Amino acid sequence: MCIAIAITLRSQVAGHFGKAAAFMVYDSQGQFIERIENTGSKELGCKHKKVIQRQLSELGVKEIVLGNVGQRSLGRLLNAGFSVTKVPQRSSIDAVMTGKVEKEALTTAEQGRPCKRDKGDCGCGCAGKKKPVPIKIGTTMNRKSTIQGLTKIGGFTL
Repeated sequence: MCIAIAITLRSQVAGHFGKAAAFMVYDSQGQFIERIENTGSKELGCKHKKVIQRQLSELGVKEIVLGNVGQRSLGRLLNAGFSVTKVPQRSSIDAVMTGKVEKEALTTAEQGRPCKRDKGDCGCGCAGKKKPVPIKIGTTMNRKSTIQGLTKIGGFTL
């Protein structure tokens, strides 16, 4: 069983799963295995988080240690079979590995931080179907579309 720790650029526990600079992976004896860079940490959306999840899974990681995580990401990690543990942000890797920090097991998605974006505005579609974009005057529209309730614009009959 391997453990992954979400870290900052200063090698401290990152404050958020998706914004972690990297993930340090250790085996069950505490031996370093690999560092996975989070190249999408500045991106919006969930695509880079899914890539990280796949990479951790391929390395045999069963537990992820982090400072915080959003509800949607936490739900995905739990559904994928990961054990997720929350520790104080900016804790040292050594303190985590030696058990010198207080740990909290996250077992339900509701324990994660609520999404700050309005219902999935991250653009990945994680909130379901998006509402259709309203047609703006002066733009071309699909001929199959119909305008309902609009018969005149500025004196012009439609």
